[in-house]
Amino acid sequence: MPSTTATTGSPRRGLPAARAGLRTPYDGAEVYALAERLHAWAEDRDWAGPDPYDGLTGPLGRVAVHRVLRQSLLQAVKRSPLDLRPLLGIRPLRTATATGTAASACARLAARPEWRERALRLGRRTAAEQLSGRYAGLWRYEFDVQTRWAHYPASVPNLVATTFCADGCLDTGTLDDGAVLSLAHGLLGHLHNGEFFTYTPTSGVLVHNANLMGAALAARLSRTGTLPGALADRLAAAACDAVEVSLAGQRADGSWPYGDRPDLDWVDGFHTGYVLLRLHQAGTRLGMDVRTPLERGARHYLRDLFDGPLPRYFADGRPRRDPNNDATAVRMAAWAAEHGLAAPGFACAVLAAVVDRYPGLGAGRRAGHPRGNRALWESPRWSAAPLLDALTALHRVLPAGPRPYAPGDQPTAAAS
Repeated sequence: MPSTTATTGSPRRGLPAARAGLRTPYDGAEVYALAERLHAWAEDRDWAGPDPYDGLTGPLGRVAVHRVLRQSLLQAVKRSPLDLRPLLGIRPLRTATATGTAASACARLAARPEWRERALRLGRRTAAEQLSGRYAGLWRYEFDVQTRWAHYPASVPNLVATTFCADGCLDTGTLDDGAVLSLAHGLLGHLHNGEFFTYTPTSGVLVHNANLMGAALAARLSRTGTLPGALADRLAAAACDAVEVSLAGQRADGSWPYGDRPDLDWVDGFHTGYVLLRLHQAGTRLGMDVRTPLERGARHYLRDLFDGPLPRYFADGRPRRDPNNDATAVRMAAWAAEHGLAAPGFACAVLAAVVDRYPGLGAGRRAGHPRGNRALWESPRWSAAPLLDALTALHRVLPAGPRPYAPGDQPTAAAS
């Protein structure tokens, strides 16, 4: 089947233009130094800290038995300009999702002994959190979650946590054959409904980023070479079907809504990034020709979810700075550069536009002190781990010397 790798085409109208005269200091060495500093910041805290969705872990969360009460409490803690966690008895969390994401990030630099040791330590810590019992092989969040469309307690696995954790363990070789087998059975048995991959074992809602995470993970497992042939075939078939389901959900402008329900029809930056990255991974591993929808989606992402180098949270331009969205934008700009959809200078400019808000990286600079909810930016899962992942991915695609961001570095549309 044709490769899914995009090639460079000529610039087209509608893609974000470069800011004239904007210069960035980042080369490979600069990005490497940022990764070192961010890793050290998180290690000093043992990868524990606040989380946007930890509002139900305190004493009040245990008595919030109604959906409205749960969602109100969770959102109040998440959005408050003052950190309510000490007042509400909410303690710092260490999540397997954070350590799994960080393990994958460190593994990219594993040619250096210190990063290899870091990757292995984080991978082993993540592997130790793999579930046993009813949901054996999967991973969970360490907190109850209530969203507008679902409630899932900490005892129940979910596909997003499972994917980030599994990738971290597979990237570091910290799962033995039995654990991989358990993961494969758990993925098909609890997070696949016969048509697509579901966010949780009890959800029937199609959420495109989660479905494609499941497809990419199933495709990866099918190619490990350690699973029985029939099981590997089932994984590959489920992955192919899931990809087709989400391809059918792509809109005419190249975007995907968050989910397949009227109240889930928004388009945001980091979920779009997840969709593109996992679609590319699944297509490549399965030998599926997803190049055209992938390039349509990338054009939409680069055109409608950036304001110059500054990421937008929503495609309709509603403003909100968010550490996960910003980190995913850096990660996806690096991906776009790797596959000929943007120049490396654009990825550096995105990093320059967002980096000063992250703890440990913006000290002494005015932009490094965001107004309100500082705790959101100090979250290992939502902030530090995604940015570390982005930094190590960007380091891999940068040239050796400094690269200014000039007007010619604007993202380019892929050749058809």
